[in-house]
Amino acid sequence: MSQIADAVSYLKRSLDLARSKELRPYVIIPLIFNIVVFGGLYWASGSWIGGWIAASTADWAFTGFWAFLNGAIEFMLDAAIILVWILLLALFASIFSIGVQLIAAPFMGFLAEKVDFQVTRHPMPDETIPAMILRTFKRELRKTWYWLWRAVLVLFVVGVIYFIPVINVFASAIWFLWSGWLLAMQYIDFGADNRQVPFEVMLERLKSKRWLVLTFGAIVMGLTMIPLVNLFIMPVAVIAGTLIWVEQLSSELIVNNE
Repeated sequence: MSQIADAVSYLKRSLDLARSKELRPYVIIPLIFNIVVFGGLYWASGSWIGGWIAASTADWAFTGFWAFLNGAIEFMLDAAIILVWILLLALFASIFSIGVQLIAAPFMGFLAEKVDFQVTRHPMPDETIPAMILRTFKRELRKTWYWLWRAVLVLFVVGVIYFIPVINVFASAIWFLWSGWLLAMQYIDFGADNRQVPFEVMLERLKSKRWLVLTFGAIVMGLTMIPLVNLFIMPVAVIAGTLIWVEQLSSELIVNNE
């Protein structure tokens, strides 16, 4: 139970840290950039489609006996344009979440560094940019291989369980927990990667605190499914994951509660 409580506590701490002066830029800048980019694209797309509809239907007005229908046609065209704006909003809302994840990713590495240094006061290891790129590429390949074949295996097991009466109710829970574990691994790995800890060593440390890691991942997974909340959860999860790595999983346990 203590590990479960610790996971909740780390997420609460990360919310406070995300609002701190030192870390706030790494949380706000990616979000502002996405709002500007996707807001501009949304307005441009809606204006273009609305203009196209208006131009294409400019000659639809009736004359003579059928002129009384012009009011209804104009109403329907206005309704169609409003519907286009609503559909575009729904489309861009889903793309927006993905965009935040992609654009914010580089900031998250720096965010993890800031959190690590704030807690440990130890500088990051020196490394050239080419060496960092090569190391990161190799690590991502290793990470992809780790989850890919396991995901296929878990999916097979879940598929089998799904067709077995009574226990099939656990199929969704198994997949949810597995996804939560992967998510926790991803966020905790920011801190481990910054310290150049081998991927296999990081995995062993995760297994030593299974309930902590699993609870953390499950909570983040649930929050990721909530619209708007999922826009802010990524930096909060990176902060929490880095805290978990530094204070619970790294070889040097340095806790700074100030």
